[in-house]
Amino acid sequence: MDTRKQRILAAIVKEYSETANPVGSKELVDRYNFTESPATIRNEMADLEKDGYIFQPHKSAGRVPTDKGYRFFVNELMRRFELSEKERRMLKHELLKLQVQQEQLGRSISNLLSQVSGQAAFALLPNQSSATGLSQIIGEPEFADSKQMKQVAQLLEHIDEHASKLIKKSEITAEAFIGSEAKFPVPKNLSLVVSNVKMKDGKKGVIGIIGPKRMAYAKNLSIINYLAKLISGAAVIILIIKI
Repeated sequence: MDTRKQRILAAIVKEYSETANPVGSKELVDRYNFTESPATIRNEMADLEKDGYIFQPHKSAGRVPTDKGYRFFVNELMRRFELSEKERRMLKHELLKLQVQQEQLGRSISNLLSQVSGQAAFALLPNQSSATGLSQIIGEPEFADSKQMKQVAQLLEHIDEHASKLIKKSEITAEAFIGSEAKFPVPKNLSLVVSNVKMKDGKKGVIGIIGPKRMAYAKNLSIINYLAKLISGAAVIILIIKI
């Protein structure tokens, strides 16, 4: 994909993530400082659609990213989102408080993830699992009807049944599953950002964020990655020493 198409795809993902509305060529020119004409942008969008990166949900509407488009954005175009020092301190502070209350750790971590990300979240830890934040995504355009909302609720209620498919043997690192990329069925228009965590006794768990495909992947990947490292030991030890 050439540079211009990459810029157009990145702008479409950003605009759609913020508005949930199909994106047209004129919007891109007006809001993203493209020097090309709307006609040129439309031609490039047609090529992106032909290659499967975007699609037109309705005749005469703008375009929205496909799973392939989101995946290319996450792998190739997304700039790493750096958490602010304030956000880092807050996560460290809250996690230390949670670790004092081990019996409630799973629920507390899922609540913290949901609060920071603005999405639904879960924590599947040894002998304790929790999923929270359905209220965070109620009203999102993707889940406007009751059938879709019920599917999301059912996924959160039964997320612990999929723990074995989410926990990896490899190193602890955040990973995004876009739509059908998940290793188990998920509702349409949903994505997950997950990471393994390693507890003090050596047992593994998994934490994750669940939200619309147009979620802020860069931020959510950074949140999950940072919190997973805190939970898994080294960063927490360093923090305690500093305090």
